[in-house]
Amino acid sequence: MIKEQRIAVLGLAKSGLAAAERLKGLGKQVFLSETKPRSQISPASLKALAELGLEAEFGGHSQKVLLADLIVISPGIPLDIPIVRQAAAKGIPVISEIELAYRLLTKPIIAITGTNGKTTTTTLIGELLKAAGKKVAVAGNIGEPLVLVDDTALDYIIAEISSYQLETIVDFRPWISVILNIQPDHLVRHGDMSGYIKAKARIFINQTGDDYLVFNEDDPAVKKMAKTASCRLKGFSKDCFKIITLDPKEIKIPGRHNLENSLAAATVADICGVDKQVVAEVLKNFPGVEHRIEMVAEGNGVTYYNDSKATNPDSTLVALETFAGRGIVLILGGKDKGTELATLSKKIKEFVKFVVLIGEATDRFAAALKQAGYSAVSRVNDLEAAVRTAGAKAVKGDIVLLSPACASFDMFANFEERGRVFKQIVKEVVGGSEPSPSFK
Repeated sequence: MIKEQRIAVLGLAKSGLAAAERLKGLGKQVFLSETKPRSQISPASLKALAELGLEAEFGGHSQKVLLADLIVISPGIPLDIPIVRQAAAKGIPVISEIELAYRLLTKPIIAITGTNGKTTTTTLIGELLKAAGKKVAVAGNIGEPLVLVDDTALDYIIAEISSYQLETIVDFRPWISVILNIQPDHLVRHGDMSGYIKAKARIFINQTGDDYLVFNEDDPAVKKMAKTASCRLKGFSKDCFKIITLDPKEIKIPGRHNLENSLAAATVADICGVDKQVVAEVLKNFPGVEHRIEMVAEGNGVTYYNDSKATNPDSTLVALETFAGRGIVLILGGKDKGTELATLSKKIKEFVKFVVLIGEATDRFAAALKQAGYSAVSRVNDLEAAVRTAGAKAVKGDIVLLSPACASFDMFANFEERGRVFKQIVKEVVGGSEPSPSFK
């Protein structure tokens, strides 16, 4: 329950508005504070704010925030900003939206984190449990914010959870936590790999012997993390398929990473009592999720794939390995996360016939590729030019792959918008066959 009466919500994005909506419904006094000027807030957000009828400020966090008994912070806001430090000094609790949600939910939570594969695995777990007749909500970083879930008639809540959200949990305790993998990501936010791993490990910090941690035994960092957990451990490995009854080649979604995602989801399903034959049927038919190695269209013998969710180099490496042996024209770049690029550059030299660079990270990517001895590079100013240039470089049998290895915030609101714009451009510029179905 939420005992505090006066609550400040920092950030007017999706999770902030959701938290404000839920808190108002609980009869709390809510104050919203946003650093962006009102002119930069989307009309949809302003409309939602008006409908809520709550007090809000724009253009910065004022001292009014410190009148609150509790602060709910949006995941995109760093914890070292002055107002958060002042709140800590005054003893005002600062929590995340998922912590707020946890205090209101009553049904078992299955929480998934990791650097890559979170959305696919979260969605797949939902499909497995639904196929077994369970009533579930899929929320968190995908679908609706966790705080808006009404779990009255549910059996399970399945939530994708980011490192940003985990930074400000207090009591958040999933029944099953899942850690898929750990690769360099968000290092600007967390400082270094140690800080990033520490944030991810918070997913099981409150778990006890009544709970489960499902973890990737093939990932050294994850395996090391799991040793510090106080709950029951359930490891999975691509070298051991006893959790599934079908040949891994029958799994519909391609790639080594999706075998790991499937094994993680199957392990969770097993804990929840789902029959292995049900698991097999779902894995044979699950087409994947939007923006993750998603087939968009085929035109003139060239197939276009949307992998906008690849927001770090490791995720792009996975996509390249999936299409090894094909002629790949890669659209790369965006907002730089400061991650190491040498490994990706070497793989690009091995697998990719041409690279089209876009976004803020262009110069650093170009330098890394040059250092690796790769010169088949073109720079463009926007995504439409990237699609046109990539299409011109591709020949029949090739693929054009948007797999940016970067965040999207230099040009788009999020990776979803980047992916949907890419798909629209492909439709307009290329035409061709209809895209294959995917879960939205």
